[in-house]
Parts: sequence; C-alpha cells; structure tokens
Amino acid sequence: MSYSSEISRRSPGLFVFLLDQSRSMSHKLGGSDRSKALEACDAVNRQIYELIYRCTKTDGVRDYFDIGIIGYGFQAETADSLISGSTLVPISKLSETPLRMEKRTRKMTDPEGNEMETEFEFPIWFEPIANSNTPMVKALELAKGWVDDWIAEHPDSFPPVLINITDGAATDGDPHDLSLELMDMSTSDGNVLLWNCHLSESKNEPALIFPDTESVLPTTDKFAKQLFEMSSVLPEPFVRSAEERGLTVSGDSRGYVYNAGLDELIELLDIGTRTPTSNLQ
Repeated sequence: MSYSSEISRRSPGLFVFLLDQSRSMSHKLGGSDRSKALEACDAVNRQIYELIYRCTKTDGVRDYFDIGIIGYGFQAETADSLISGSTLVPISKLSETPLRMEKRTRKMTDPEGNEMETEFEFPIWFEPIANSNTPMVKALELAKGWVDDWIAEHPDSFPPVLINITDGAATDGDPHDLSLELMDMSTSDGNVLLWNCHLSESKNEPALIFPDTESVLPTTDKFAKQLFEMSSVLPEPFVRSAEERGLTVSGDSRGYVYNAGLDELIELLDIGTRTPTSNLQ
C-alpha cells in the first residue's frame, strides 16, 4: 500500500474531522487558560483555512479535497455534520460558506527585518460547544457511512484521512471494533487512516506523540490504550513527514497523541493534512 496517488480535481482526497463536543470539553486544556473545546475548534478551523490556502491557485480554490466535519455530544447521544445542510463538501464550497469572519492579528517581518503585527480576516466554520455526553460510536458510524459512499465514487484516490479529537471515553458503547472496520476500508492506494488526538487537563504527564507501543502509555488512564489501538499505523510517507519535523517515530508509530496540548494538537493536524497535500497535481 503506497499512499502515493496523485491528488487532483478528478481524483480528490478526503478529510473528515470528528470533534468531541461533550460537557467535559468545557474544562481547561492542560497548560492553557482556554477550554479544550475552544482550542480544538480553533485548531480545526485553522487547519481548514490552511487546506484552502494550499488548494488556492490563480483560477481560484481547486477542489483537490472533499471535507467533512462531525460534532458529537452537543445534544445527548447525537452526532451530526457541523457543515450546515451538508455532509461531505468540496473544499471550494467550504471556502465560500464560512459561518462568520473574525479579525485576527499575526506577526510579520518587514524588508528591514522589523517585526510588526498585521490584521487579517480569519474564517470560522463552526463554534466551540461543550454540552452533553460522548457518543463516539455514533460519530464513527456516521463517518463510516460517509467514507463508504465516498470510496465507492473514488476507488483509486488517496485514502480518506479521519482525525478524531476527544478528551475521554465513548458513552454510547465500545468504539473499538467499529474503528477497526473503518481502518480496514481502503481505496486501491491504501487503507483508510484514523488518527486520534487525546486531549487532557493534566499539566504533569508528558505528551506522547505518535507512540509505537502501548507500553509507554500511563497505566492510570484506561482510555489511552483503547485510543492507541483505535489509531492507524503511520504509513511511510507520514513517517518521513514526522521525521522532517524532528519527531521520533518508527515503522510501528501510530497516528495517536496522548495528553495533547495545543502544540501537539496542531502538530497532529498539520502532519495529518500536509502529507497528502504534497501529492497535489
């Protein structure tokens, strides 16, 4: 399985983001003064913005990717699309329909080497929510249906990449077997990739990025082992991408981050999305 198919408008890729919106996401992320819901929401919005930027050419935003966003836990045991009125959408459509625009600032360096702040408009596609339980099984079932339909239409495309951001255990059953079914699905170029970002409130436990064995996970967190087992082994192109960023990985490393803070969350999202975009044609 090569994970090397070129991504084009005729043969697009697929990203599905799954976002835990349970009540515990209202707690502060370890090492941050903001909630896990706000940090996760901001990171995914930022990643979508980056994907749109990478797909923008002189003739506009090219549909190199389809995008899906699933929120789960905002209402009892419910999982649903966070893109109003749609499931999977071409990235050009997503670029045209943000929920709102927000003024932000970023630091720039002028030609003389002086640092300065500039203001820009940042698109927001969905807002942070932290409301109820954690119906992860329903979220994975919904994603599985979307992926199954998408693969039927794109059997030779780069395999779908799913990124699940959560801070705890499912409250609607055991998601383990369902995650294995998802990872067993494939295009001719490779199996579906399921990555998990495990958010935490802890400031004491070190973050573990792409571990290659469950033995390094803390025995005090029974959900860490489950999410590790629910995560895909990193294909070789993703291993190279992680190594280029100075991360220690092996051929057994999984797309899993434990005790993730904002830096680790962004690292996972960036590697998870940047590797396929290197195949754009």
